[in-house]
Amino acid sequence: MSSGVKRTGGGTFDPAEENVYFLASGVGRLAIAEPVYDHLLIAVNELEGEGALQQIEQWCDSGKKLFIDSGIFHLTQEHAKAHRCSMDQALAMPPDEIDGFKELLERYVEIYRRLGDKCWGFIELDQGGRENKIKTRAMLEEMGCKPIPVYHPFNDGWDYFDYLAERYDRICFGNVVQADRETRKRFVATAWERHRKYPHLWIHLLGLTPNEWLNAMPINSGDSSSWLSCVRWSSGYRERCAGKALGDMPRNFMYAYGADKDSPRGNNKAVAAAAYGSFMQQRNWRSHLNSLKKLGCQIYPNPVSEQPPTTD
Repeated sequence: MSSGVKRTGGGTFDPAEENVYFLASGVGRLAIAEPVYDHLLIAVNELEGEGALQQIEQWCDSGKKLFIDSGIFHLTQEHAKAHRCSMDQALAMPPDEIDGFKELLERYVEIYRRLGDKCWGFIELDQGGRENKIKTRAMLEEMGCKPIPVYHPFNDGWDYFDYLAERYDRICFGNVVQADRETRKRFVATAWERHRKYPHLWIHLLGLTPNEWLNAMPINSGDSSSWLSCVRWSSGYRERCAGKALGDMPRNFMYAYGADKDSPRGNNKAVAAAAYGSFMQQRNWRSHLNSLKKLGCQIYPNPVSEQPPTTD
């Protein structure tokens, strides 16, 4: 890495690892996925009590890659409901104006100090726009925490992307999950192109399931809770190939509403099947890219000296 680039925290992060998809959920459903899947994301607000911390600590000790989300999304959701404002308005508020921020910060630091060397990484407390994010991150760094900065293309400006890319080994790229399909494509394409200037940089897409776009623009990692769609929506399990959805499986692949959760047609079996499917999806993504490399295709961006173009 270039001199002056800060390493973000996380003892199990490997910059040489191939493209990664993290399954996002709470402790209960990740416990079903964990036997077959290694990359798991959980938010601080999901880690209530000593039992939850012991559970994920055991996963870390067994070799799982745990990515800790700050819980800011949940916090601002609750604030927006309570005060009848929009999510965008809540996210833009200074931290000291958000209900529960102080308590979340204390819990975040507690978890970091306990698991910082065992986890893959910690997403920063990205509350209140770029200036507040910088202040909060500096405070956390003074306390010995090394969070991964979050960049929001809707609000931060592309100069802030460069500011972060010049200073850190990893950044998270937000606003993806809230955007429509075409805007998501533009975000991913712009992040991929700008990545060329910073060959040391690992980019994580917040809220994006690997799909066919990421065969052409294979950004380092992403996460989502979409792997649980088969137990959320009536369509059931949807199969994919090379990241592209092929179609829904027959209805006998769906769990039976009202069945015992551990029965062959129970909810837990559907969650386990989704975890298996995600494992194959990640394996398929990596295999596809390796096949392209064997054909001589340039998969990862070559560094460039000039400022890369943008699509904004």
